[in-house]
Amino acid sequence: MDTEYRPAAPISEVMALSRSIRIRTLPARVVDRLRWEWREWHTPSRPSFQHEELDHALLDLIPWRIGERVLDVGCAHGSYLRQLANRQVAIHGLDVSTASLRRAIQYGRPLVAASGERLPFADESFETVLCHKTMYLFRTPEAALEEFARVLRPGGRIVFSTSATRTPYALIQQAAVRILNQRNWSSGNRLGPAAWVRTAKNCGFDQPHFYSCNLVAPIVFRMCDRWIVPNEWMRRVARTVRRVTGTPIDSARPHRLAQDFFVVMKKKGVCRSAHLANGNQQLPM
Repeated sequence: MDTEYRPAAPISEVMALSRSIRIRTLPARVVDRLRWEWREWHTPSRPSFQHEELDHALLDLIPWRIGERVLDVGCAHGSYLRQLANRQVAIHGLDVSTASLRRAIQYGRPLVAASGERLPFADESFETVLCHKTMYLFRTPEAALEEFARVLRPGGRIVFSTSATRTPYALIQQAAVRILNQRNWSSGNRLGPAAWVRTAKNCGFDQPHFYSCNLVAPIVFRMCDRWIVPNEWMRRVARTVRRVTGTPIDSARPHRLAQDFFVVMKKKGVCRSAHLANGNQQLPM
């Protein structure tokens, strides 16, 4: 059946129609964006922007070997157990919270309920000790580092995270905890990366390497649980600063603008061991 031939519309008409559509939808797009920004201000999105570069450093930049025996001290619900196990790392989890460990059982890794300051493992049991977002909770950092050195094989390493303690954000956080009596923030970072390195060197570690994350140190973005600058805005700032400066995350020294760090150090000698605690609870697999 013959169909009527209709010549195509001139390109000028097509472009004019496209422009009119964009102009008509522009106000709606602006309003929608403003609504989103307003919601972000009052209820910041999760997870925190601070996790983005830290996770990138831990999972993508720090090298992990297939079959490497790793102890995750403070493994909590097991997120990093799962992700490192997916990289074929022989990872074990440890935490003081049995409730958290019962959620981590789903990842099928060996779990132990115990303190990082009294590890229920034999000497030289692991090649790496990972301690992410947990170091600041230890009452006696030296005891934890001594235990880490004890259970590590010769040439083993510790991989731990910490935060800057002398930035405007950190200082205001410390002041707010004292003034507002915020008990849930009472356990803050007492030692920055340089102080942790000095302490670790006294406990048998050397050759520090740093992964400086979140180059936002001059900005006070949160006070206890109250965001001053919304999470998504800070994510944009962190990405922009990293892109504009071209500063690599890994370096021989901690970056002055960074708020958070991963530190990797190797075991250099034998450190005195802490006594094992009795009654450590082994969770069923």
